[in-house]
Amino acid sequence: MIFAIAEAEVAEADAHHVLTAWSDLVVGDRPRGMLECYLLRGEGIWQIASIWEDDDALSQALGDEATHPAYGVFEAAGADLRHNSMQVTGRLIGL
Repeated sequence: MIFAIAEAEVAEADAHHVLTAWSDLVVGDRPRGMLECYLLRGEGIWQIASIWEDDDALSQALGDEATHPAYGVFEAAGADLRHNSMQVTGRLIGL
């Protein structure tokens, strides 16, 4: 599994664009290989954290297919995103 985080600075005035784009994603098609995805909000920083089956699925979503949820969400707010990913080597799930 691959854990990926896309992050962007979004002005408060543009936050509604992020939420609207996320709403559209919730009812739309999911990229192949994406297992989970979360929208996170901090002080002026928004993140999309996602878990993928493997590096190939993430690479396709970030590459030619451009189906990674962060593209549409952060583009709607006019924000430039930064992206980082790492292989999951351990996992703990609460009860």
